[in-house]
Amino acid sequence: MAPALTRKTARLLLLLALILPAGCTRAGEAQDATVAATTTTTAPIATPEPARDFTLDSLTGETVTLTDYRGKWVLLNFWATWCPPCVREMPYLNRLATTRKIQVLGVNLNETDAAARRFVDEFSITFPILMQPDDITLLVYGVRGLPRTFIIAPDGSIARQIIGEINPDQLNAWLDEQGVAQTSAP
Repeated sequence: MAPALTRKTARLLLLLALILPAGCTRAGEAQDATVAATTTTTAPIATPEPARDFTLDSLTGETVTLTDYRGKWVLLNFWATWCPPCVREMPYLNRLATTRKIQVLGVNLNETDAAARRFVDEFSITFPILMQPDDITLLVYGVRGLPRTFIIAPDGSIARQIIGEINPDQLNAWLDEQGVAQTSAP
């Protein structure tokens, strides 16, 4: 039985090595991580793949399931309060949530409710903040660095992904191309 236990341990260690966020370091821990976090990569998905469904609790205590938004455009943003590019893009995401017909969902990367709530209150965030994503969700969405953003089409497929900080001009132009309407709100 000892060899099986060793194989199990090796598999677990390999899985953990794959899912640990490689680019997620706190400020000052690694210079290379800062450079990587501020570089934006945006790419359309060559062959649209379905967005993996998940159910998470929101900061307000509601249960949110991704497929509940089927039929709508969804912007799914993985973020943390200690991530400078995440902090910089939050005001834009908050405006987007009120000026476009797109549901913005923020997924906080494993911080306490208190830390996330302080941030949400400070920045007057109005869109749902989801808490405590499981490791499988992080693995399937490839969250190895922050921020990581996915645009999910009304049919539930991932239409675009953005690695790093969102460029508002580029995203607005892309949303216009896709016909994601603006609302009458400011």
